[in-house]
Amino acid sequence: MQVVFPLRYRRVGDQVTGPHLGKLLMRDLNPWEGPALFTMTGDRNVMRHMGFKQHDSVDGATKLLQVYANSPTRWQAVAMDGNPADVLGVIGFEVQGHQATMTMMFRRDWKARGAGREFATPFVHWVFTHPQIWRLWSYVHVDNKAGQHVTERLGAICEGRIRRFAFFPNVSDEPQDVYLYSIVRG
Repeated sequence: MQVVFPLRYRRVGDQVTGPHLGKLLMRDLNPWEGPALFTMTGDRNVMRHMGFKQHDSVDGATKLLQVYANSPTRWQAVAMDGNPADVLGVIGFEVQGHQATMTMMFRRDWKARGAGREFATPFVHWVFTHPQIWRLWSYVHVDNKAGQHVTERLGAICEGRIRRFAFFPNVSDEPQDVYLYSIVRG
């Protein structure tokens, strides 16, 4: 059964913002933010270990926003608290019962440098403020050393290797092995 994640939003002018996590905040991605998303989905290095193909145009990113607008997975923009229009990264998460899955991607430019690290720990704390969540988990491609490092910095424990678990179309047309990571409430 799909459970809608109870985000707590507030309106600031014309922008609806979500939780403030350190210097960063989470908010809904808007349908017109294809160009901001394309700065990530058009970057070969950002997209190498993502579960969908790298985009070659803003149109591809805009279409992806439309797909995720009607998906159980919520995609949220991550922005600086003082500049919510500047999308530094995207977090995708989905809640099912007592557990949530997450995916993160951030721009690679100087402005976004370190934003993933700064965002991740407050995000995990925020997730566990919701009483129905007991487990936060993610999987990372076995060759994605940087992704594994970031996930471990969150406090996630590697539960093991799952063979042929997910498709990474920027790596291969065959399902790939991943490491499964989780953080559980004590």
